[in-house]
Amino acid sequence: MRRLSRLFEGRPESVGAARAFARAFLSGRVSEELADRAVLVVSELCTNAVEHTASGEVGGKFVLELEVSPGRVLVGVVDMGAPSRPKLCFEAVDADAVNGRGLFIVEAVSKTWGSEMVRVGRRVWADVVGASV
Repeated sequence: MRRLSRLFEGRPESVGAARAFARAFLSGRVSEELADRAVLVVSELCTNAVEHTASGEVGGKFVLELEVSPGRVLVGVVDMGAPSRPKLCFEAVDADAVNGRGLFIVEAVSKTWGSEMVRVGRRVWADVVGASV
């Protein structure tokens, strides 16, 4: 199996469940280093879905999509929509802040990332590649 997706409740505790789901799926399919990068991206994109979109509202949900090919993992998160597109925020972030760095992390460990409107909201995706690619 190269591709798998799962629906999650739009709650903060679902982010940990999404990480565990991704780790289990990627185990043995890609290198540990690539799995670590992909799980980090899963964490950031799922957190953004819960914190910044309608997925985090009562009854909200999000879908995690994973697709494996040689040397890469395509991570996608489909949320229930938000008034604005995801974007890097170049405002100064306090060194002690726990928020505000998610998409910078995604950009740092991904070859490329982006978003697109889908029927139910928005799909944010990242192409995560291993160090040797």
